[in-house]
This record gives sequence, structure tokens and C-alpha cells, in this order.
Amino acid sequence: MQRNILITNDDGYQSEGILALIRAFKPIANIFLVAPLEERSCSSHSITSRQTMKVKDVQVEGVKGLAVDGTPADTVILGLNLFSKAPIHCVLSGINRGPNLGFDVFYSGTVGAAMEAAMSGIPAMAVSLSVQENFNYSVAAATALDVFLHFEDTLSRQRNLVLNVNIPDVSHSGELNGWKITELADRFYFTKVQESTQNEEFRKYIFIEEKRQIEFQSNSDYWSVVNSEVSITPLRPNLTDWLIKSELMEVLTGKSG
Repeated sequence: MQRNILITNDDGYQSEGILALIRAFKPIANIFLVAPLEERSCSSHSITSRQTMKVKDVQVEGVKGLAVDGTPADTVILGLNLFSKAPIHCVLSGINRGPNLGFDVFYSGTVGAAMEAAMSGIPAMAVSLSVQENFNYSVAAATALDVFLHFEDTLSRQRNLVLNVNIPDVSHSGELNGWKITELADRFYFTKVQESTQNEEFRKYIFIEEKRQIEFQSNSDYWSVVNSEVSITPLRPNLTDWLIKSELMEVLTGKSG
């Protein structure tokens, strides 16, 4: 069966990461490109509501596609609707310029697009390059292809699964220390608010990231990337806290009694 893969990102349809991803996957799949017209980083899972979106026909790396004046999640909704007869077997989002580790996933447009696919019953991979100094998207793209092929059967059976793949930025693949199935790190942000300018009508503020608190769990995605391992974290859109649910039910039952 010929694979039909929808590719998107949050860095824009002309970004280096998405070009590398298209080049890597073209030999093994029909590529459907639907990506933001411009960078839409930190869009999370937001969508455009009650507004029209502009869409432009584009061609990238020999692949015809659509550039959308919308969020990453918008591109997935649009792509799955326009190419529903294909049908789409998997959605790839990336390659993001920078990691999406720990609680980054709640801010990430890259992960948000993958989550939108999973909510529609299409398995997805969110792929990010933990950029340091090499900016080696070719190694990241080749690694993403290997991960996809290795877990393709699992993805096909788990229709609302997202694999959040973070790849260390190395100069060549020989510097990678293998793959690891990981959990999200407890990676907290502390953000300061600073007033930048003001006029008679408005005050303007910007957010400044002050520091991060990271719990160094050995099974976490952050620890894996720090140790030059490819981190693969399984995610699902259902955010129910199953661990605490039973306790809450017991508390509720006790109160009722």
C-alpha cells in the first residue's frame, strides 16, 4: 500500500526543517504539504475561528502544496478535509528549529498540529531538532524517517497516538547514542513581564524567560537529549489524570457517605 503523508510545521512552509523532512520522506510516500505561510511558533493547539483563511498554492522540493495564513492546527484541519479521498495515513509535523521537551509541548505549534491529527483519528509524529550549533537537519530528517519506519505498524494501529520525537543536534549520525522511549520532563518556565513602551492609549508588555527549573529524571525526554539520545515520547490528546481519578472518586464517595 502506498503511504499518504501530510507534512506541516510551525516554522513556515519554506523553513529548512520542513524541506529536509520532505526530501527524506519523498522516496517512501506520497507527500501532501499543507503548512503555515509564515512562522507560527508557540501557537500551541489554537485554531482560527469565525474568520476566513488565505491559502496559496506553492511548490516545495518538487511537491505541490498549500501555504495557509493560519495556525499549524489549522493546516491539519484543512489538509485532512481537502485530501480526505487520499486518504492520509499519517501526519508529520516539523522539523522544528529547537526542542519540544517536557512542558514545551503545551506551547508548541509543532506538537499542536500533531495533536490535531490525533484528535481526528490520524496518527502523527512531531519532530524537533534540539538546535545547538550544527543545525544538521539532514541527520534529523533521516532519523525521523528511521523512527517512522520502525514504529509504522504501531502508529497504524493507534489512531490517536502522537510520537513526540526530539533529536539531538549532532554533526553526523554516528554521534547519536541510540533511541530511548521517554516521559515528559518536569520542565517549568518562570516568566517575567516587562513594560516595553507606552502611549496615551496603550501600555505594551513583553514576556522575558528568566530561568527554567528542570527535574533530571533519567527516563525523561530532556535527560535523553542531553545524553545525545533520540527521545521518543508517546502522547495522546486525552489529558485525563488517571492516577488521581480513583482518589477523587474515593473522596467523593466518602463525602457522600
